[in-house]
Amino acid sequence: MSLQEPSQKLSTPPSPEKSGRKRPVSERRIQANRRNALRSTGPKTARGKSTVARNAIKHGLLAREVVITAGNGEENLEEFHSLLKGLWESYEPMGVVEESLVQTIAACWWRKARVIRAENGEIRKRLDTLHGDRAQRTSDKGNFDLARSHLDLGLYDAENKADQKISSRERWSGIQSAQTDMRSHISGLLYMSVLLHRAKSEIVGAGYISEETQKKILLAFCFWDYPFTHACLHARPPETKAEGVPPKDSEDKQAEKERGFVLELIDTQLERMKAFGESAFEREGLQGDAEARSFSLPSADATDKILRYEAHLDRQLYRAMDQLERLQRQRRGENVPPPLNINLSKRS
Repeated sequence: MSLQEPSQKLSTPPSPEKSGRKRPVSERRIQANRRNALRSTGPKTARGKSTVARNAIKHGLLAREVVITAGNGEENLEEFHSLLKGLWESYEPMGVVEESLVQTIAACWWRKARVIRAENGEIRKRLDTLHGDRAQRTSDKGNFDLARSHLDLGLYDAENKADQKISSRERWSGIQSAQTDMRSHISGLLYMSVLLHRAKSEIVGAGYISEETQKKILLAFCFWDYPFTHACLHARPPETKAEGVPPKDSEDKQAEKERGFVLELIDTQLERMKAFGESAFEREGLQGDAEARSFSLPSADATDKILRYEAHLDRQLYRAMDQLERLQRQRRGENVPPPLNINLSKRS
């Protein structure tokens, strides 16, 4: 036996590694590898899967860094663990590369959820303050028109070269525009109603409208109801007569008639102010609702930023999912063709 052993060693053929030639794999061996791969798909029991998921969470770099765990933007770490565990059970990765790809997929989904939250925040940022902002803008607009109708006359200086370039028609047109706008704002209508009640009180108490109130009526009403303004301007104090000369009955009756006529006109205007107020209130509600609906989307700048970021995440997500699928198919022994790469760069 000892003499035959050297001869047996000499007759042994060289290994494929030493000969430089790769030994062909039989079809039987390929089928066996595929069957073994199907049986080696990771843990089967719930406990084993849970253990694997916890290991990935514990040791994975992405799992540790993707979740914000402090500050005002703090996120729920357990929710991310639940997401990662679900993906782990679905993909059942084996090896460091597959595990890293599953973590990448989880990170992409987690960051896509942030995109939804960012979109939600951009929408709420405008909607939550909509009613206050609208009330402020409406008040500012109404008070601006009210002040403009009063100041255009008082601030005009005939000797000022800048004012000389503005024609009288342009100045009056500006006041008319302010008076028109006042009727569309709650603040303007409130001022005009208070002014009418003041004029009515003066007529009832003193028999005429004071000069100050007449001037304010002129600036508030002259361009959209001149007959009413004219009637108020003629509700002056009675002319003084010589001492000891009693007024005639006919004059008293005429003055009483004129006062009654002006009071009727004021009451009519107050009814109009009420109708304008109801219309303005309804219009504000409709405009507020329409503006709220228009704010259901983020602003253009925010939308552009969100879409670009989401597209970037989608590319990462689909790339990781594709790579993981290819690796797992190769591990199961399937024939996976190489990925198709298309170079779209311009030729020089």
